[in-house]
Amino acid sequence: MKNILKYILKIFSKLILKKYKPEIIAITGSVGKTSSKEAIGQILSKKFRVRRTGGNLNNEIGVPLTIIGFNESPNTSIFGWLKVFWRAIYLLIFKYKKYPSKLIIEMGADHPGDIEYLVNFINIDVAVLTKISQVHLEFFKSIDGVLNEKKKIFSKLTKNSYAVLNNDDEKVASLKNQLNSRVMTYGIKNESDVWATDLQIVKKDDVLRTNFKIRYAGNIVPVFIPDSLGLAQVYAFLSAATIGLIYGINLVEISIFAKDYISPYGRTRLIRGIKDSYIIDDTYNSNPEATKLALDLLCDMKNIIHGKTIAVLGDMLELGSESIVLHREIGQHILEKKDIDYVLMIGENSKHIHTYLEDNNFSNSYYFDNKEKLIEYLKSILAKDSLILVKGSQGARMEFVVKAIMKSPGLASKLLVRQGKEWIK
Repeated sequence: MKNILKYILKIFSKLILKKYKPEIIAITGSVGKTSSKEAIGQILSKKFRVRRTGGNLNNEIGVPLTIIGFNESPNTSIFGWLKVFWRAIYLLIFKYKKYPSKLIIEMGADHPGDIEYLVNFINIDVAVLTKISQVHLEFFKSIDGVLNEKKKIFSKLTKNSYAVLNNDDEKVASLKNQLNSRVMTYGIKNESDVWATDLQIVKKDDVLRTNFKIRYAGNIVPVFIPDSLGLAQVYAFLSAATIGLIYGINLVEISIFAKDYISPYGRTRLIRGIKDSYIIDDTYNSNPEATKLALDLLCDMKNIIHGKTIAVLGDMLELGSESIVLHREIGQHILEKKDIDYVLMIGENSKHIHTYLEDNNFSNSYYFDNKEKLIEYLKSILAKDSLILVKGSQGARMEFVVKAIMKSPGLASKLLVRQGKEWIK
């Protein structure tokens, strides 16, 4: 039944794209694709009629739903699918004048062949590859297996299309000379076409923000992003700035748009906590690379907020046979940072972080077998200006921890991930 549904959605999508001819901006990567999608959408929507992938609709079912115009899947609702088919037929019979001129499509890849399936019926104008990391190793076996799948997003580009590459990722940057399309790069560490320098996290009027400069073609503009912290959000904004430049938005306009930028829920967003604490909410998902970046951010923030630093970590999932080693590497990274006061962990895989820390005499490492006990202990150690990083894979559901310690839990539906009825159930 699923294969029949996939085929129908694919045919509808091909016909709709052929009729309306929107420009397609497609994004993939192991880390940061959703943040990039949101940033690109926010910048392009200032100038164009835009639609972007809603939620996690980034697979062979979700991408056609985006093309047809839905932000969520009907799942098992027959009536819901009839609505999808009716809208697709309507778009094909009639001329819908408000159909977007730009479609921003996130393409996920959990298994080999996922990207290839999508690019075989979607003609991409601009393809973005954010970063390659150790994710879904259960299915891809190695990081090179991940790269081989993700780079298929470029396989159907023409000489007039654009490939947008994260120049700080060695594996992504290595593709520069292998592509037949135009190429633009963005980065922080390595000089790139679109390059961020002079990064700072500053506190002004009790608001934390990330400041940096964007350099492009000999021009420099300052950029200020409120309530969005760390390198991950800067990379997302740089990818969006690159797309904006491709479509004729100038640097000054991009700098102005940055002041209204809102980072996606659960991606290093700062939330006020109980007892005048601060929470770095990074609960959307997790993998080894992203966890290390988040821990780096926690330590960097100690120069601005001078209370206790607490890392609350759930499992990193779908790492296959490498799971134990990669979780122990997080423990090693924590020891190397030397600026983290407490580490609290939950989940079978995260137990390996705890064991590593204990074996290396880290005194404030605590493992819990349920969230209630973890939350109770966490509340007991919080004090004014405590800074708490909360992170874990989607399946770890670490947003429950954030909700339990946030100053205004009544705002959870407006600030946290996975607050829909189905998730809450």
